[in-house]
Amino acid sequence: MGCSTAALISEPVVRGGRENRPRISSPTTNAPALSVSGMVLLRHVSKKECIGVGPACVTTAAHAWFILARHSVLDTESSRALSIPASAGMTNSRQAAGNEPPVDSKGVYMQHVRLFRGHILNPAAEDRYTLHADGGMVIDEGGTILEVGDYRAVTDRYPSATLIDCSDRLILPGFIDTHTHLPQYRAVALYGQELLGWLNRDIFPAEREFTPEAANTLCPLFFRSLLSHGVTTAAIYCSVRKDSTHVAFEWAEQTGIRAIIGKVMMDQNAPDFLLENTVESLHASEEVCRKWHGAANERLLYAFTPRFAPTCSRALMKAVSDLAGQYGAYIQTHLAEHPAELQWVRALFPETRHYTDVYFRTSLLGPKTILAHAIYVSPEERGLLADTRTCLSHCPTSNLFLRSGLMPVRELLDMGLHIGLGSDVGGGPTLSPFEIMRSAIYVHTARRFLPDFGGGDISPTTALYMATLGGAQALGLDDKIGSLARGKEADFIVVNPQRLSPTPVDKGMEISPETLVSRMIFRGDDRIVERTYVRGVLCYDCSSHRNSEGQI
Repeated sequence: MGCSTAALISEPVVRGGRENRPRISSPTTNAPALSVSGMVLLRHVSKKECIGVGPACVTTAAHAWFILARHSVLDTESSRALSIPASAGMTNSRQAAGNEPPVDSKGVYMQHVRLFRGHILNPAAEDRYTLHADGGMVIDEGGTILEVGDYRAVTDRYPSATLIDCSDRLILPGFIDTHTHLPQYRAVALYGQELLGWLNRDIFPAEREFTPEAANTLCPLFFRSLLSHGVTTAAIYCSVRKDSTHVAFEWAEQTGIRAIIGKVMMDQNAPDFLLENTVESLHASEEVCRKWHGAANERLLYAFTPRFAPTCSRALMKAVSDLAGQYGAYIQTHLAEHPAELQWVRALFPETRHYTDVYFRTSLLGPKTILAHAIYVSPEERGLLADTRTCLSHCPTSNLFLRSGLMPVRELLDMGLHIGLGSDVGGGPTLSPFEIMRSAIYVHTARRFLPDFGGGDISPTTALYMATLGGAQALGLDDKIGSLARGKEADFIVVNPQRLSPTPVDKGMEISPETLVSRMIFRGDDRIVERTYVRGVLCYDCSSHRNSEGQI
């Protein structure tokens, strides 16, 4: 789409009914660049790269200072140069009752807010969503949603809000990837092996090469690619290296994405170059957790990450449970992905009833545990997962690519389990949530031909739900993200529906909502994603950033 990774993020600003996108060249010095008249706030990160910090539609110098300070863009010199006190005209709406900004004696809202106008698609439940054909979403300076509704009603309530006009665009919650492997991105789409052979041939060597230097190259590509696909939250596995995991967190902090990241842990049955001592693995993971869990005002979280039962001792898994409980952190691992894996687990843990029982006996199950795959789970295991409120990540593109199997996702959803979608890169060949959503539907369609098929359907509405609100529920973050609602944090994307139509006859939003959702899932890809916001901050803009997918 002609977007340069070295260009600057800016947000379209509406003045007098026209959209003006400031054109500013990349700075050639290390000094921050500020244009209050153009309302673009920039920071030079390195000699080769600039990132932008939104929102660009600031209305006063005081607001410009606030945005820069909030994102740590201003250093001491530039702050003095602007000569604007930190408190100048700024009030944090999070401190106001009910997330309401302050009002003056006439009832006019005093705090600067932005009003996004567009077609707002919002998941409400697995079988239900709402669509405001002409919607408005108001966001405060802290990135909290103040109101979502019909545009005319919202603009009457916030007459002084800065308008961001997306009238011919679709606004929806950011996608949530509940399972992916950052070091494997370099080894993506290597076909020809099933799970265990693929790990030994392609993946373990790739993870060995995930040094801090390699991480500094791969991480920005990986995070920008997620954002360019509309992914605002990701649960991520790193390698066993503590130092490389720190680098991943640093890049997640800088790119603005919401992330749950963990250092992989393996103390048995792994290659020597990745094998860890049990105590050292626990200490290293705890150190990373202490530093990063809750960082960036809780945008970054930690997940203790024992790879899967075959490579983890009982002592390691039990200690992981204790540490996760101590820090309130997540646990992420794999379950029942491949038949050969199940045989291996039975040989290693003969005293257990089944694979899920291994994790139950080591206290790894629970509402803050995310288990990827769960393809081969017996009725007894399904009941145990439901009773412990353990959450699952469905990774259909990976399960098909590695010939692992077909997850009984409909049956598991019907038991009340929270299930999100995962790319499982590099087992999955793409980070695209559109590809993953349609593959989830195809997997369920294929299961219809199996004798143990339990009935029901996975519709486009269900797939969209699992990629958004369902994923947020699986991560225990549905009070913050997953849908666009008052009081939630503004993680959302702006997409171009015109690209979904096969003919010029359809005018994008003039088609029915059902057609729109279906076409978005079955025809959508990263080319329809124009902007990605996390907490109201513009983290990706297609007009200034080239899609990083494949540029490794």
